[in-house]
Amino acid sequence: MSFLKTSTLQNKREKRLREKGEATDTEIVYVNSMIQLKKQHSNRVTALHQQASDILDSWLFQGNWQHANDSVNLKSLSITHIINVTDKVLSNQSQQILHIPSRDSLSVDLLKSFHATNEFLDQCHQQGGRALVHCQRGVSRSSTIVIAYLMHYNKWTVLQAYDYLLARRPEASPNLVLLLQLARYEK
Repeated sequence: MSFLKTSTLQNKREKRLREKGEATDTEIVYVNSMIQLKKQHSNRVTALHQQASDILDSWLFQGNWQHANDSVNLKSLSITHIINVTDKVLSNQSQQILHIPSRDSLSVDLLKSFHATNEFLDQCHQQGGRALVHCQRGVSRSSTIVIAYLMHYNKWTVLQAYDYLLARRPEASPNLVLLLQLARYEK
């Protein structure tokens, strides 16, 4: 019964990807591989992080809306740059902010933002700054931006970058359309 249920879910997922993202068979195989990777890490998820996660060498952090609005937390982490991947505007004045207006939906397109977010993070790192990438819950959109940056920064595949991120932020879980965009970004 479990195998049948899993197979049905996979078929529904593949149908949705074909309809929403016009995914190729190769892209669907790749997205399924990323979902399997997430399942391997899923037993590590206990609760959403109370603090932003240290993703890369104590200069790149990932978090949620609350982390980005907590001035004490931002100061304690010495955050100088913020990538805001929500439809809300931050009121922080002391950090450089790159706002990528978006909602968590299956119609969101972050692929077109990867160049700008990678450049923003590269500049932050070159200046010796510290960055926080956040979305509303710190799960889907911010994870997508961080994975794309890890691919760029380390010259990794999407699977390598996602595996690395899951080890540091187990709740990371881009939605299906964003997984497809990451697979396309790798090409």
